[in-house]
Amino acid sequence: SLFQLGSATPSLIQANHTSAVGQIENVNFTMNGTSMGLGCNVKGSSMSAFWYSLFDNGTNYCNLRNVIQGSGLSKAPGFVEFTNEWLCLGYGLSACK
Repeated sequence: SLFQLGSATPSLIQANHTSAVGQIENVNFTMNGTSMGLGCNVKGSSMSAFWYSLFDNGTNYCNLRNVIQGSGLSKAPGFVEFTNEWLCLGYGLSACK
């Protein structure tokens, strides 16, 4: 699989992910400071181009999780992941590699 950076600003990172089978997803991270400047809140989204991606073992969740783990951010002090099946369809079926 391959990630390609689209654009980046201090508050938004946009990229595309192409899977080994050629499926393309748009991946975005939005960053906002928290109250009193004690950290940041990052919201991530990954959206597949095709409806049948609902049955892809949580590829969109895995896109986000793999970036967070690969960058080391999941080991940062205070890191907390908040998601569930309602926020991220396929989360419960994810099989991240």
